Amino acid sequence: MSSYPSPQSHKPEVDRPMVNFRPGIEANGFFDYSADDEMTRAYNKQQIEDLTEVVGRDLVAAAGKPSVQLKFIDAVQRLGVAYHFEKEIEAALRHIYDNHHHIDDKYNDLYDVSL
Repeated sequence: MSSYPSPQSHKPEVDRPMVNFRPGIEANGFFDYSADDEMTRAYNKQQIEDLTEVVGRDLVAAAGKPSVQLKFIDAVQRLGVAYHFEKEIEAALRHIYDNHHHIDDKYNDLYDVSL
């Protein structure tokens, strides 16, 4: 004889209590699309474009000061938005290397040299 139960054996029914949860936030219309969402997106997109222009101008404006420009590039990269300014950063680094790498500036500190 086998120790396995036969497929015809009766399994007792388990009585489980039912719980009525409150409706989630999607039931309240939280995720409904409205025209305000489109206006907000357009405003945010315009604000991003404006700020991108400002950062690009600041990057170019610091061109006469390699130390300031390197610190600015470092900050932009640490913020994770350097992909918006790849061309400007490349041009700035090329300019710094071409024009300032041979200058032995006694005012540069270790931080500037590491950048």
